[in-house]
Amino acid sequence: MVRPWRSLVFLTSLLVVSTCIVYATEPLSFYIQEYYKAQGKFPKPPSWVGVGTIFVYGFQVGVGTRGVEGFTSQGYKIQIVVGIDTQSNYVAGLELTILSDIRGNVDFSTKLSQIQFVELRSLEVFLSQLARTVPAGVQIQGGYLAGGEFYFAYSSEDYQGVTRYDYTFSKEGALVSSGFLERSGTSSSVGKMELLTVKSVELGSGRLSEEILRVNPSYQVVQVEQMTGMVMAQFQIDVTFNRRLSEGFYGFLLTSSSGYSTSQAQVLGTELIGPAYINPSLLKGEILSIPEIGLRWIVEGQGQMGGVQTAFYVQGVRVAVYEYDRNGVLLQYARKTHQGYEQARRVR
Repeated sequence: MVRPWRSLVFLTSLLVVSTCIVYATEPLSFYIQEYYKAQGKFPKPPSWVGVGTIFVYGFQVGVGTRGVEGFTSQGYKIQIVVGIDTQSNYVAGLELTILSDIRGNVDFSTKLSQIQFVELRSLEVFLSQLARTVPAGVQIQGGYLAGGEFYFAYSSEDYQGVTRYDYTFSKEGALVSSGFLERSGTSSSVGKMELLTVKSVELGSGRLSEEILRVNPSYQVVQVEQMTGMVMAQFQIDVTFNRRLSEGFYGFLLTSSSGYSTSQAQVLGTELIGPAYINPSLLKGEILSIPEIGLRWIVEGQGQMGGVQTAFYVQGVRVAVYEYDRNGVLLQYARKTHQGYEQARRVR
């Protein structure tokens, strides 16, 4: 089996939009990388995790500068398992982020990313070894809690500022909570994320056709400021099929270009969803419902480009629309951002 996981940058294409939130992942990612180096695979997920398992987290974030009004926001991060590679234990998740601020602005984004789990015993050993090698100013704490969960914290302090990350994992190695604090000079940011619920849903099935994988579409993307209608950014995204990575996992090359620059990244797709497609078996009725937070993803009928229009709703408010052709290839999308909206349309 090809082991491409360490070289891939796991972001989605047109479903991927970066958010202004920075999650505390640095020490955890370091552990995951070291585990992979030693074992040749990732920590195994709990036995009850499968395609369709959903983790729903709530989070709060604050950013501020001394003497200046700060910015606070809250929302949800939803991770939906859309593929598991049994050889490497890589768990692919469709990650939905819903962010709202005190002014009522909503930012909705999606991406494909790795859902990370830990092996508690190896994490304990890793932290013990790390604690013996860290430089002055760095502190590492960790251990088992009364209920069998595992907690660890990493903090670093120097003349430039303070950084702190903390995590709690269930007895089976799933993330229960995480937090971060970053302070530099007069600026600081703080955040906390906690697991609200875990559930499972039935997702579509069926193999993707080579035709869908090899469409290699291009999209024109614009980002618009809501109040003025001013175009803040405009660029083109080209999605090119690269190779089959393993059973049910595919690699694509994403090229983003504007009048000023061009950048490329390797992106991931699974049998259910990818950079510019969805498994057509999902395009019927209600695709996803999480009533605990008022989230629905539904098929609405025919779209502007003659395809199948789907929409995301949060508490009854439509926050994003994605239209696909009958084969599941993305035709266009529009989504709310904290400044206005982003829109993309297929041009090739």
